[in-house]
Amino acid sequence: MSIDISLLTAFSAGILSFFSPCILPLIPTYLAYLVADYSTKEKQSAKLTLLISAASFITGFTIIFVLLGLSATLLGKFLLRNQLLLTRLGGLIIIVFGLHLTGLITVSSFYQEKKLNLPDSLTGNLKAFLLGIILALGWTPCIGPIFSSILIIAGTKSSLSSGAILLLFYALGLAIPFLITAIFMEQLLPRLKKFNQYLPLIKKLTGILLIIFGLLMITGYLEILNRLLL
Repeated sequence: MSIDISLLTAFSAGILSFFSPCILPLIPTYLAYLVADYSTKEKQSAKLTLLISAASFITGFTIIFVLLGLSATLLGKFLLRNQLLLTRLGGLIIIVFGLHLTGLITVSSFYQEKKLNLPDSLTGNLKAFLLGIILALGWTPCIGPIFSSILIIAGTKSSLSSGAILLLFYALGLAIPFLITAIFMEQLLPRLKKFNQYLPLIKKLTGILLIIFGLLMITGYLEILNRLLL
């Protein structure tokens, strides 16, 4: 069975994005926003409503991530003649992202956040879908370096489909824990709140993983590992 290190990295990055200090504390708010009348419905009906809304939300950010993966790969195709330089430069940038997440350096521009507000007239699954798009477009300080690293990797791919699939795996990594949380909301939300104390450690570990991956890109060992696992 063949394994693509880039796809595994993208999927893991999606999971780590969910558990980042910027996303995890907001999960209860997102869920409450998706189904504001959760408590007024029968339990079974409310669960189904929440699940459909969560799926709509996930679809929204997945579409944006895949489109961004396509655009990154399209740009990469123009730079294909300098792919070695692009890969090494991308690795260097990813290392900077990693150093920022570990706290060894601070890049102030990573703390800029875009916020978009939905009209009050929007309701239901359309609101959930648009909220997912807003999450994908409104970069937060923690998800920005992680997601940007995956975009850089997508830019080194030689085909459009490769970049799209890479970002699809990232979206899946982010979507699966969100969907599980939506399904088991009553049981998991109290535990997620207790989990907040570990968020700084997860942020640092994510930074270390990005630094390692960046070094693999710069040294060429990433391609060697992929060949060994294919």
